[in-house]
Amino acid sequence: MSRRARAPLVTDAIPPALRRHGITQRQVFVACLVGALLVALFASRDTPGWAERLGDTALDHRLRDIAGAWDEAMATLGLTAPHDRLRDAIQRAFDWQWGSNSR
Repeated sequence: MSRRARAPLVTDAIPPALRRHGITQRQVFVACLVGALLVALFASRDTPGWAERLGDTALDHRLRDIAGAWDEAMATLGLTAPHDRLRDAIQRAFDWQWGSNSR
């Protein structure tokens, strides 16, 4: 059996059959694009705060307006609820943690 025909000796969970087939650049681009859109959907509550820390140029003001409009649109569609619930849960966990240490 030639060296090329043998499966590589690896210890991770990727099966050798999957290791032999790669993905195209287009598939990587699409995966990155989908990931960026998901982040944009679920992180809309943080974009206005991020935009506030920008400079004071005309472009920065325009980006603030866009971030605010995006956040309002996501709130209108109800897509900010998971972010708000997660933030509330984390805050309750922090409050619980600090409350238990002061006893």
